[in-house]
Amino acid sequence: MRKLMVGAAAVVLLQAGYVAQAADVSFSINVGGPPIVIAQPPEFLYPPELGFGVAVDVPYDMFYLSGAYYVYRGGGWYRTPSYGGSWIKVRPRELPPELRRYKIAKIHAFRDREHSVYMKDRDHYRGKYFRPGREGREERREMKEPAREGRRDMHEQRHEERREERGGERR
Repeated sequence: MRKLMVGAAAVVLLQAGYVAQAADVSFSINVGGPPIVIAQPPEFLYPPELGFGVAVDVPYDMFYLSGAYYVYRGGGWYRTPSYGGSWIKVRPRELPPELRRYKIAKIHAFRDREHSVYMKDRDHYRGKYFRPGREGREERREMKEPAREGRRDMHEQRHEERREERGGERR
């Protein structure tokens, strides 16, 4: 009787597969839960023990290292190049070694300790921190600085040439 039931179930499943294939039926499963939405750039603190950024004051376990953002959510890891970008599921073995080194509870402990230090004296915090969006301005400022220096040097050179020309006319 048992063999008959297993055989009947197999036939039903095969027929269902052929019907689905003939009807071109498709489906999707959302394994990641609701989308990860971050309204404004999160702030990252860098606990010295970890060596990577840990987001504070966001509803996600979010991390920043090597130019990428990582989120640990629902037992899975996700990565994106932009904090507001499209998140891609990542297998644990594809994570950077720094993220694999500690269990999430230990990372929480380091984050919470560093965040309390940060909150005690925010204006004079000596640790490293990062907020996305500001690095672009910093990079632009650093890119403009050599141009400014070049213009300043050129201006000084012209000024010196004019001074020499005037000195030659007086003689």
